[in-house]
Amino acid sequence: MSKKPRILFTTQLSEQKRIFLENDELLIESEPFITFEYLMPALWMDKLPDKADAWIFTSKKAVKAFSPKIPELKIPDHIFAVGAKTAEKLEELGLEVSFPEEYNALALAEMMKKLDFKKVVHFCGNLKAADLGKLLGESVEVVNIEVYHTVLTHHKMDDLNDFDAVVFMSPSAVESFSELNSVSEDQQVFCIGPTTEESAREFGMKNSITPEYFTLESLMESISQFYNLRRGNS
Repeated sequence: MSKKPRILFTTQLSEQKRIFLENDELLIESEPFITFEYLMPALWMDKLPDKADAWIFTSKKAVKAFSPKIPELKIPDHIFAVGAKTAEKLEELGLEVSFPEEYNALALAEMMKKLDFKKVVHFCGNLKAADLGKLLGESVEVVNIEVYHTVLTHHKMDDLNDFDAVVFMSPSAVESFSELNSVSEDQQVFCIGPTTEESAREFGMKNSITPEYFTLESLMESISQFYNLRRGNS
């Protein structure tokens, strides 16, 4: 394979991150099919219970939306995150965080079941992927506090066939993209995690690769390995 693979990310990448990810091996472009709106604290603060056994964060977006109000809030004894990157953002705010080895809500629920919680708060978006209330069971009250909204920005891509691969970072990006676009059999699909891959398959994308660890770094490693292997076989 002589030319550099051209990769389409369906979520926004900063120019600095895009150049870093290319690493002289790939041509990466981003065309966002979702955007994020952070809710003003006045819209969710009054829904926050006075006492809770634990806080849960399943995305970095929720941490960003919540962070300005930390000085005004009583911090519970337990704070949980899904994924090391989300935990890292919380730790930067001076919070002590626990997170499961597997970056998914089911693993988080299994970790939390070992403790006797009665009420927990889930800081989330409007399109949260997992229902923690079902995963934790009826004995635990889960208060969902929406602190940001994911907005689908679907549009038709006329040059889609010029890309060798399409990358999805969330089920909502898959949904928005698929409203007016579809990948060809010749195009490779990469997904950040199993929930996103499941959504891709629901929209007919059978040719999908998901990394072992659900991080951007692991995803990029999978993409590089895929094309390095193809170069070696060409």
